[in-house]
Amino acid sequence: MTHEIIDYGQFAGRLERQRTRPRWSLLDEVQREWGYEDPGGEPRHSRWGGENDEHGVDWDLPVPQALNEWWDSPLNSFAFNPRLYWVHTQWPPKISELEVADGGEGDEGDEGDEGGDSRVCVFMSEYHYTHEWGYLAAEAELPDPRVLVSVGGEWKVQSRSLSEFLTQLAFERMPAHYGWTLRFGRDTVDADPEIVRRLEASYRELGLLPWQEMGTDALSYGAPDAVIRHGRGPGADFKIVINARTRDALLDAARTLGLEWTDKDVRTPSEVPLPLEDLAPVSLSAGDSDPRGRWTVLTREFPQPPVVAGAAAALVEAPGTLRAVASLHGPTLLVAGDTEGCVHVRETDDEDPETLTLALHRAPVTSVACLELASGTRLVLSGDAHGVIRYWSTRRKPLRAPFARRSTPVGSLAAAVLPTGPALAAAWADGLVRVWDLASDAVADLRLGTGIKFLGLDAGSADGAGGADGAGGADGTGNSGDAEGILRVTDADSTATLRLDLAKLWPHRDLQLRLESVDWGSLWTARGPGHLVPELIGKVASDDKKTAVDAVHDLYRLLVSKEAASTAAVPAVPFLVELMRDPDNRSRSTLLLLIADLADVHQARGGRGDAQLAAVREALPVLSHLHDDPEGSIRWAANELEQNCAAR
Repeated sequence: MTHEIIDYGQFAGRLERQRTRPRWSLLDEVQREWGYEDPGGEPRHSRWGGENDEHGVDWDLPVPQALNEWWDSPLNSFAFNPRLYWVHTQWPPKISELEVADGGEGDEGDEGDEGGDSRVCVFMSEYHYTHEWGYLAAEAELPDPRVLVSVGGEWKVQSRSLSEFLTQLAFERMPAHYGWTLRFGRDTVDADPEIVRRLEASYRELGLLPWQEMGTDALSYGAPDAVIRHGRGPGADFKIVINARTRDALLDAARTLGLEWTDKDVRTPSEVPLPLEDLAPVSLSAGDSDPRGRWTVLTREFPQPPVVAGAAAALVEAPGTLRAVASLHGPTLLVAGDTEGCVHVRETDDEDPETLTLALHRAPVTSVACLELASGTRLVLSGDAHGVIRYWSTRRKPLRAPFARRSTPVGSLAAAVLPTGPALAAAWADGLVRVWDLASDAVADLRLGTGIKFLGLDAGSADGAGGADGAGGADGTGNSGDAEGILRVTDADSTATLRLDLAKLWPHRDLQLRLESVDWGSLWTARGPGHLVPELIGKVASDDKKTAVDAVHDLYRLLVSKEAASTAAVPAVPFLVELMRDPDNRSRSTLLLLIADLADVHQARGGRGDAQLAAVREALPVLSHLHDDPEGSIRWAANELEQNCAAR
């Protein structure tokens, strides 16, 4: 995909045009351009989740419309990920003890309304409370008033409106997380005055007022795919900061300014978009199989996908338009998804059936599925054009967070009770098919290809016997053994029927069930109770290498200490060894080093490391073959393991 270059030298024009556009359109654009992706679901942080001290609140003052809109908007990235911002919010806004001496500076230094209400309503503070942001009480009734910032014991105008301030705040924060960064200190810039002259000659200002946080007085300039901040105030730790959407744009801006750097100076993005697959169109023929034996194509035929009862269409009312339907039992459960992101459910076997409508998605619903368990519980699965999947029971309120998400549209969903228990399947537009075992949270990623129009999942035989209500009859903990399932994959031309070997599909399913049998909360790690240990061990089994390696690193921080043994490490070791014996594990060299370092507890006081060391020593015989592994890093880690076990 070709990368579209955005010239932020034109941003001042976009800022001016914003005055005639919907209030939050520019904020939406800025966030998406720098890589922020809507996480779906509901916010993690509400307006009441910050500083809620109501002391000093003037209840007679209205709250500006723009501030209420921001809190209610799905574009409010702070509410979904406060860690991006490093600020505290105040709700309701409270009156600052620091008043404006002259009613507030106006734009371009004009006087404000002298004699008016000189109080300031604070709605946000810097993380260390060094300064605050607020609006004049005299302007509280305005829909989108100016924003002031407390600097050096006085108030200064920070932004011409609340919506402009919140857009500028996102512009100040997000590029540092999602972009490439170079920073240059006072010594570098002051030693060469030409750097600032080249900046002013080569690039245009963004059109935003100077950012006053922590005394930086930073003026921002726009470049192709980059923003350059010139910190002019005494509080600026760095005089020049370049944030860019790409590494090339970052280095181009630095060269233009005549700056020097090394590769170590370049800071990579800390927030990385979810990876996508680069797969060819789906092409499955009878006899094809997975190299790992997880699936085999039994037949490739040309039937039409199942037809769902048209009664589901009646569930959707304007302005929504029907996009996806599913049903159960003839149907006693109807589910429909629409273009407005709503999911509609009607259970017709109820004495007084009513339609339940939930706004679960912020993009058109592209697929829905439903499932009834042996217990009678009914599950609904829905996916959207932003790649978000929601999963819930009709008898409970949906979870706030999505069940799963990837940054490509959901193409199809399926659900069934397999011999191992309930399972879900999803196909995304980039060709990845993911299958979940709900009892154990085991996940399998099948890279089948793009162009999948429909998925079917059931426990029956290849000729169609059985089905979603079918065999297994379990709510969920059947042993995989020799159990099989059926996955039907329909593209534009045909349907391929795949037999799933469930033991190979989820090789660590039983391990994850055994993880749940340990009382991890009663065990301790270097950072407190061991609640996170089973989840991280499960992630070590992931097909995604980054997920697996990151989980090993997190376990290292929790479990490894030379001075103090971890009680959670003792039951964790057998699980880690079991994963190490899996030749398909994506983190083997890092994982083996973790196991080796868990044996290095010889300095633990009072024999507290004995149990931990014994657990690792017990694993030595089954790991001894790794001394001959073809991978050098594994051979080295195997030697470390043996030395640590023999050291005492």
